[in-house]
Parts: sequence; C-alpha cells; structure tokens
Amino acid sequence: MKDYVICIDASVDIDQKYIEDNNIVIIPMKYILGETEHLMENRLSDAQLLDFYNAMRAGEMTHTSQITPYFYQQVFRREASSGRDILYISLSGGLSSTCSSARTAAEEIEEDFPELEIEIVDSLAATGGMGLLLMSAVKARQDGVSLSENAKALRENALRICHWFLVDDLKYLRRGGRISAATAVAGTVLNIKPILKIADDGTLISIAKKRGLAKASSFLTECYEAAVDRSLPKNVIIAHADCASEAEAMKKRVLASTPDADVLICGLGPVIGAHTGPGMLAVIHWGNRNYI
Repeated sequence: MKDYVICIDASVDIDQKYIEDNNIVIIPMKYILGETEHLMENRLSDAQLLDFYNAMRAGEMTHTSQITPYFYQQVFRREASSGRDILYISLSGGLSSTCSSARTAAEEIEEDFPELEIEIVDSLAATGGMGLLLMSAVKARQDGVSLSENAKALRENALRICHWFLVDDLKYLRRGGRISAATAVAGTVLNIKPILKIADDGTLISIAKKRGLAKASSFLTECYEAAVDRSLPKNVIIAHADCASEAEAMKKRVLASTPDADVLICGLGPVIGAHTGPGMLAVIHWGNRNYI
C-alpha cells in the first residue's frame, strides 16, 4: 500500500500532541483580531486562546477570511514531491469554502503529478467533530486501510458525528448575520442561551433556546444522552471558548452517563470562536445527530 499523509484544516480542535505524534499536516487558516490578520498554522496555546477571548470581551472585532487555493497547492505539491498520496479532511462545506478551494487546488496539482491520488473529504463538521473524524482516519491508516477506503469510510461516518453547543452572548451571532439585532437584544435582556447543532448539510441550525446557563448546559447533557450511540467509538470532545469550569462540569455529566467514555476537553480555536464568542460550550460525540 502506498503511503499517504493526512491533512486537516487548522480549525480542528484536538490535542496538539496528538497532531504531532501522528504527523498530521495542518492546512493554515486566517482570522482577524482588531485590525491584524493572523495566519494560524497550528493550534493556539491555552495562553494564546485566553488572550484572544479576552480581546473579544474587551470589544475587539473578530472575523475570518478564506484562504485561497494557492495555500492548498503549496501543501499538496510539497507532499506530492515526497511521493505520498493525500487524504484531506476539510471544515464543513456548509460553513466555509475551504473544501471547494482544496478541490480546485487538487485538480491543478494532479495535472503535474498524474500518479498522485488526492482524496478530499468534506467533514460536514467543525471543531471537535473534525477531531473525531481525524482520530478515525488515523486509526484506519494504522490498521492498513487504503487511502480510498479510508476516505469512503469517513464520508459514510461523517453524519454520525453530533455537535451540540450553546452560545453565551448573542451579539456574536448577530454580527455574523445568524440572528437579527432585535432578537439579540431581546435575548440578552432575557438571558437566553441558544442551542445549536450542525445539520446534515453541514450548516448551523438552532434547535432550542434556554433561559440561563444552567438550563442550557443541562439541555446539552440531555442531547448527549439521547443521541449517543454506545456501539460507536467512545470518544467525546468537549470544546469551550474560555469557560473551562463549565467544560469540566460537562465532562463529569458525560462520564456519569457513559463511564467508559474517552473525554477530551479542548479550547475552541479562533476560526470558529470568532463567530461564537467567549463562553461557547460544545459536546461532540458519535451518535444520531438527527434525534432532534
């Protein structure tokens, strides 16, 4: 079997050591904080994430910008020159154009390397959901699964990744055009916490609204307990935007429900955090993402 490299967007939330130990290639992504554009080539450290969310709390504007196919061409050409095929897992196509940019780049690179095989997989996921698919891809590669079969399995399993998350401050969804200004103001006054998920088309949809953090967090737990499929991998990723205590509490609730779950708490990177704001909390796992 020909060797292949696994690439993934920098928006993935998973332990940095796991990325390094498994020689994962990160495709850089951009985010803007204030007036400064940053190219993120690896996960930010906890200290860097704290600075990012504190800046948001202080009123700094944040947004993201798409990288061009040129970035993909650089990475793909480098790996192709080393003689390795490529498996690329992208941020959901319903949230970003990274997947389509990668496909454009792959077509051009394959013209120069006719023997090269590149598999582009739309994760239909984000943050820790991409992390779960990455772990699946790494295990399959270790087990000797071919590039094409690995990619096929990832596509088949993508819709088994569940993302349940709450947003603490509605103003960030308003800035991104997800909700109206009037809804944001009313929700803030009433202490409303929207609950969202990633739908089958890879887009974000609202599934509930809870008044107060305690009720919203409890609802996330209910979503996990109702949707988890214990016949699938036990990995769970809890992603948080600088709300570590709430993440630890969520971990305890997950383990109370599933004692043998392998739970990882991970800080939410700026590519997604720029749109959700501080205080976002997500529980991400294998199961039925359409139970609600």
